[in-house]
Amino acid sequence: MRWGAGSVSGDMTRTAVLALLARRGPLSRAQIADALEMSPATITQSTKHLLAEGLLVQEAPRPSPAGRPSIPLSLVAGSAHAVGVQVAHEHVTGVISRLDTEVVHSFRQDFDPAAPQALATLTALIRAEIDELERRGLPLSGVGVAVPGIVDPETGTLRMSVRLGWTGLPLAAHLRAALGVPVFVDNDISAVTAAERLYGPGADEADFLLAAVGQGIGLGMVLDGAPYRGAAGAAGEFGHMPVQTDGPLCVCGNRGCLESLVSTEALLHNARTAGVIGDDADLDDLAAAARTGRRAAVDLLETAGTLLGRALAGVINLLGPRSVIVIGEITALWDQLDAPLRRVLLEHLLPAVRETRIDVRPWDDELIAVSAARVVLGAPLAAPRQKS
Repeated sequence: MRWGAGSVSGDMTRTAVLALLARRGPLSRAQIADALEMSPATITQSTKHLLAEGLLVQEAPRPSPAGRPSIPLSLVAGSAHAVGVQVAHEHVTGVISRLDTEVVHSFRQDFDPAAPQALATLTALIRAEIDELERRGLPLSGVGVAVPGIVDPETGTLRMSVRLGWTGLPLAAHLRAALGVPVFVDNDISAVTAAERLYGPGADEADFLLAAVGQGIGLGMVLDGAPYRGAAGAAGEFGHMPVQTDGPLCVCGNRGCLESLVSTEALLHNARTAGVIGDDADLDDLAAAARTGRRAAVDLLETAGTLLGRALAGVINLLGPRSVIVIGEITALWDQLDAPLRRVLLEHLLPAVRETRIDVRPWDDELIAVSAARVVLGAPLAAPRQKS
């Protein structure tokens, strides 16, 4: 694993150690040093503190090819927990995750961000999760909240969320004061990207992109081992790339954005309007219509795959990542989108980046909430301390 230039301090070393053990299980100090490309002395010092804090435990010595037995270190799974919450425009999803990233409790609740008591409702839902931890006698490290929109990474203030209808909301400061615990607020796709960097296959890559395509569209970026957020924390608004002149009106107020044409919301709307599927039909029904050869469904998804491929080609040519991870509800349609998307990539990618992998992940409704919890467990690499 290679970290961004100048990124590894003592606190960050301990985070890297904990994330590595959560991913791979028990490892010796030498194996940890080798995997993280750090000196044995640095790892020895870091693990000494983690053992003293009760976050790690030494296992029984194992035979080693070098002759001297190695002593594996493993996580004490229940020594730390985090609450992770995803706030969406129709629901709130929450989880409690252990240090080893195992989810021990979860919930999903209908939510109306436009309601007068929306913030009080959100606070109460998170409070209920904290109370659940206290009831079980489990230690809490903090709360991670993932929201759609532009978040100031320094303060956790939600600058703008078109989908929630919230603007200039100091969400982290409010929740911190109301709950009395550490709270970290981040953009939803940034949270997933940060968690992937620490706990997923992306941990082994210095340059990758994470494209999330669902009701909205966003892009997370890890470049040279470090997350890239842009000067104002607004990088990654992939869904608002213009892809069609005089296209449909987007929720952002502009026309022809990728999101207005390729989001699952847009695809379902267009399919229903064209009579391809019924008003109550879902993405599986749209996929089935395309599989059975309904021309309108095939054409709709062919166009969507082409537009998404063209947008990805531009980003890949610009940034040159090793891989692009695709997540979101759109994966239910991937059998129909894959061929046109890859055809466009082949046509438009420069030779130097044609080996970029497209890694499509099955969608999990709890992924964003789980990632928000992992961001807290992975602080400070994933969640720098936010100022009030």
